[in-house]
Amino acid sequence: MDPLQPEIPGDVYRNRKAFEAETVYEITVEATGLPFGIAIADILQSVPHLHRVTIETYTVVQGTLELRLDGERRMLQTGDVARIAPGVVHSARSIGARPARITVTTIPEFSAADYVVADHDRPPAPPEADAGDRISNG
Repeated sequence: MDPLQPEIPGDVYRNRKAFEAETVYEITVEATGLPFGIAIADILQSVPHLHRVTIETYTVVQGTLELRLDGERRMLQTGDVARIAPGVVHSARSIGARPARITVTTIPEFSAADYVVADHDRPPAPPEADAGDRISNG
């Protein structure tokens, strides 16, 4: 994916994650101990996913974004804000040939363990409990 202009200077972010159709610039990184996270994302198309605990807030700062929330489509223009609750399968794609740029805030701070890839707009099955987690009524 070609970088969106203006490019994000290296002294602005702490970690850069480049994927085929999305680049994420983490302003805060996992393990800082903050109760929130901040990132900038340039998106052509994100993978459908959910967060079991994390609340995300997207603010579009450049371009137009189609956001899918549990299968429902929502169009976001520059300046629009969307709140994504835990458990909601979501994905985003830019409308046009260039990526859309968003700021992302998370509560709590982003955790890779809380990121669950979904099959399109359907949530994944809940994880199976370990034998030690099962409750016995004796």
